[in-house]
Amino acid sequence: MVLCIVTSSKLKPVLFLCLSTVVASCAQGPVKPPLTPAETADDSTTQPPALQNARQLYQLAANYQQEAQHYHLLKAARQALDEQDYLLALAISENLKRSPYPMIVRQNTLVLLKAYLATEQHQSLSLLLDNTDVSTLDNADQAEFLWLSAQYQLAQQRLLPASRSLLQLEAQPDVLQHYPQYAELLWQSLSALSDSQLESLRTAASQNTLGWLNLAKLSRRFIGQPEALQQAFADWQRRYPTLPAQQQLPAAVQQLLSLTPYQPKRIAVLLPLSGQFRQHAQAIQYGILAAASAGQTALVFIDSQQDNAALSQQVAQAQADFVIGPLLKQQVDRVSQQADWQWPTLFLNSKDNQAAAKAEQFYFALSMEDEAAQMAQLFAQKNYQRPAIISASNNISLRMQQRFAAHWQQLGNPPPELHQFTSKAELEQLISTLLETDHSRERVKQINALTAEKLEADPHSRLDIDAIYLLADPVQTRLFKPFIDVSISQTAPRLPLYASSRSHSTSLDVTDLRDLNGLTFTEMPWMLGEQNSVELRQQYKQLFAEQDETLQRLFAMGFDAYQLIGSLRQQQQLPSAIFAGLTGQLQLQPDGSLLRQLSWASYRNNRLLPLQEP
Repeated sequence: MVLCIVTSSKLKPVLFLCLSTVVASCAQGPVKPPLTPAETADDSTTQPPALQNARQLYQLAANYQQEAQHYHLLKAARQALDEQDYLLALAISENLKRSPYPMIVRQNTLVLLKAYLATEQHQSLSLLLDNTDVSTLDNADQAEFLWLSAQYQLAQQRLLPASRSLLQLEAQPDVLQHYPQYAELLWQSLSALSDSQLESLRTAASQNTLGWLNLAKLSRRFIGQPEALQQAFADWQRRYPTLPAQQQLPAAVQQLLSLTPYQPKRIAVLLPLSGQFRQHAQAIQYGILAAASAGQTALVFIDSQQDNAALSQQVAQAQADFVIGPLLKQQVDRVSQQADWQWPTLFLNSKDNQAAAKAEQFYFALSMEDEAAQMAQLFAQKNYQRPAIISASNNISLRMQQRFAAHWQQLGNPPPELHQFTSKAELEQLISTLLETDHSRERVKQINALTAEKLEADPHSRLDIDAIYLLADPVQTRLFKPFIDVSISQTAPRLPLYASSRSHSTSLDVTDLRDLNGLTFTEMPWMLGEQNSVELRQQYKQLFAEQDETLQRLFAMGFDAYQLIGSLRQQQQLPSAIFAGLTGQLQLQPDGSLLRQLSWASYRNNRLLPLQEP
């Protein structure tokens, strides 16, 4: 009987058991009558002493046969976990998941989860969590399995499955007693979901689950409106009396109910209303006006194409108590660094990384780099090992490529393959070189030159690349996807293709949709017509039917900028608070910058479909 443990160069254990007299011998030689766990417990002649350690228990399992032997191996694995002998626990539980005894497999699932967590087996963890129906586990194991699953999924930023696990856990008895952090963790997960993801959790939901989902919804709907929020919360408590009272709710919810938000009476909006960016400024202006149409706040629009002294004078004359803008990066840097700038301000561009953060200065930008970091996070969650990042040779795409590479490496991965192209011909050659189909074709030619009988064979493509991220405009994307489709050999696995919002256009015909089938990308909810913006989207199309997509995005930015004002103070005090906007899920960072998480969508069956999680 030999225990063999092998560890890889990445220090992630790959283990197996050489069980010459244990598991492998179950069907060989003289076999004792099988013992049930209950019978085994009464067997005084073979029962090991109570103080046996895990490796001794493992050795003693050889004294048993068939199901009883597997039961004692399971006992050894549990003891190994208690002793933090995680490699032994993993080795045993990996073998027991193939046990022919359903009860052993069922009871081994929680042990296997703990062993995977302790040894950071991320790919195995994903497969286990995706393929385990918790209702098939023993009742005693279900709650802990759900709790550990949710903690891991949250750490991996898999917010939707984490929320599902926690909402399932809510149905278990005495959850708050066994897991005092349950409500905090659930709220952390729910508050970070998009509106459409929250809606997806309503399917077949229990009354309590609906209560939590409605609390998340009302906290967003009335953020920045303290009186309306208090009333909505009182109604919520009457409707869901079985859920925790206010004093037992997550601290973030209690603080949300008690904080006084910014409630400006007059807002000064600084935009480049003259010059080459006038059209962009107008799109933002229309968005702000649309958001403010139902309120009583006075708006004063000021041309930002002036020096600081003139801007300060006009803001003071307007008696503003809050400022939105400027938009242009140079003006943002200039105003934000002005020593006597006294107004709380939401700048419409990114922060200078070298400048110190100031308490009442916030920065809201439609940052393309945020999209690239979001994609790197997804690739890490999916355990991709060798992604290729293909970028058009322009400043925005190259910046996104570098941001992806930097974030990917921050997550502990080696540098990804980076490629650039400047033309259609160069793109086609790049794909052929990247997938090495050019080498495959050359080998076929060499063989044909040596033989009288001609070889007919499709070129073979590389198998080590496991995902491609394309950073290109819609026209380049429509060229790229068919090139990839014809370059990958039919015997190779499907290569996942991803893109950014730069690849998306709302004006695609049937042929375009067919060519793009299988492409997944990030996009702001506004451009996907998500549920929370359907009515506004219809009104917008009636008023601005001819606006191009850049101006459509800026309209959404202006709308969110106004709506954000009421939530900034809450987000400043509560880092986990999320503002669900037209431009994405907006979370305030310690330096005052708003980090944007976009929605997911994919072209499938000649249609554009929103995705909850790719």
